[in-house]
Amino acid sequence: MNVLMGVGKAGLKSEGKPDVLVVLLPQICNASFLFTSNHFKAGSVIYSQQVFEKSRTVRAFVVNSGNANCGVGKEGIMHAEQMAKRVAQHLDIEEGQVLVFSTGIIGKPLPIDNLLKAIDDACSLLEPLDLKRASEVISTTDRFPKYDFVKMGSLEVYGFAKGAGMIHPNMSTMLAFLFTNAQIDSYTLSYLHRQVAERTFNSISVDGCTSTNDSFGIISLGVIKEDLEKVREAIYEVSLSLAKKMVEDGEGATKIIKVVVKNASLELKAKTIAEKIATSNLVKTAIFGRDPNWGRILASAGSTAFPIDQFRLKLYIGNHLVYDGKAHPKANEKAKAYMEENREVEIVLDLMEGKESWTYYTCDLSYDYVRINAEYSS
Repeated sequence: MNVLMGVGKAGLKSEGKPDVLVVLLPQICNASFLFTSNHFKAGSVIYSQQVFEKSRTVRAFVVNSGNANCGVGKEGIMHAEQMAKRVAQHLDIEEGQVLVFSTGIIGKPLPIDNLLKAIDDACSLLEPLDLKRASEVISTTDRFPKYDFVKMGSLEVYGFAKGAGMIHPNMSTMLAFLFTNAQIDSYTLSYLHRQVAERTFNSISVDGCTSTNDSFGIISLGVIKEDLEKVREAIYEVSLSLAKKMVEDGEGATKIIKVVVKNASLELKAKTIAEKIATSNLVKTAIFGRDPNWGRILASAGSTAFPIDQFRLKLYIGNHLVYDGKAHPKANEKAKAYMEENREVEIVLDLMEGKESWTYYTCDLSYDYVRINAEYSS
């Protein structure tokens, strides 16, 4: 049971590359979609949320890149509806089974005639889903495509995504689509989806900026019955892989930063402190400078509503204990060498008070991030 795709060109990308993707599923499928919590939503998000809530199923979706379809008034919703109608007409399916997604520059009206023509072209030649190709079509500032495939016996989970800047999901410009051949009902899929999202896409940050267009979907193709825990493990693996690729591709990034807060008294405390460290510009710039500045890390950890015991906790950079109530200058020197030698830098804060933990991924903040976003004009 193949998932099919077609691509088209609407002229939204300056390079003249394909910028429209149509995906057709083999039948109506149970699905779960999470959308941005940003109140300034793209027209495509508003449309797709309204449509999806009616049935919790999907048969096809269309994505355009290069234009966010956001900040253009109610015309944005109308354009999304026109895109869904055109896909439905070509593929002889119900309009309410087609979702629409957009990504790109905010505030520019969609050239709808060009987009509809590109949809015509995409629907006229459907081929088996190519994860790499699909990711390339929906990409904007991405430096490389993001996709993955996991197979556990007869169970398959695979997906593709885009995202490099405006990444701080709350469910950035982030889009991610996962497929599994497992048979899962809509309610269970939604529950599983939210669990996985919290530990993956909701635990990454590039620049602390939540997008107007964030959308993350999981689609059940309903082919095999499989143990739910096994399905969750596979979906988590693919989701984390795609999320980490976004961090790795963070605009101007030179380092991936893994922040682990462990032995906290509450899970919420562990997550809040991990996120605070990961989103600190002072921490991110220190990592860019290969500076094991533990003071910045602990100052960030201490700035949340949750108290920490500065005389009991332990802080590691890599395997090097740099602080445990006092500084360790020799360990600091080794930590600096570790930061210079490794692409991924791990920060571990042991609060020494409980059993809860959380892991958060981010990237460093470089000169290039400022340059890229200064030049990315609306």
